[in-house]
Amino acid sequence: MGILGGFIVGVAMLDISSTQYINQTIKALNLYHFSIGLIHALVFGVLVALAGCLRGIQCGRSASAVGEATTSAVVTSIVAIVLATAIITIVANLLGI
Repeated sequence: MGILGGFIVGVAMLDISSTQYINQTIKALNLYHFSIGLIHALVFGVLVALAGCLRGIQCGRSASAVGEATTSAVVTSIVAIVLATAIITIVANLLGI
C-alpha cells in the first residue's frame, strides 16, 4: 500500500513518469526490505493477539467490563507495536539491513 501511495503521489503530484517510478522502486527495494516487512507483520500479529488474550482473561463479566477490556487491549497493542517497531528498526540498523 505504501508503494501504491507513493506511486499515486509521485505520478499525480510530482510529475514523475510511471515507468520512472516503477524502475526506481525496483532498484531501491530488495529481499531484505520484504523480509523485514514480513517480520514486522509477524511480530505485530503476535503482540495484538497477546494483548487481546491478556485483557480478555482479565475481563469482568459485565458489558462495561468488556468495553474497558477492549479499550485496554487496543491501547496495549498500540504501545507494544510502537515499541516493537523501534526495536526492530534499531536492530535492522545495527545489522546494516
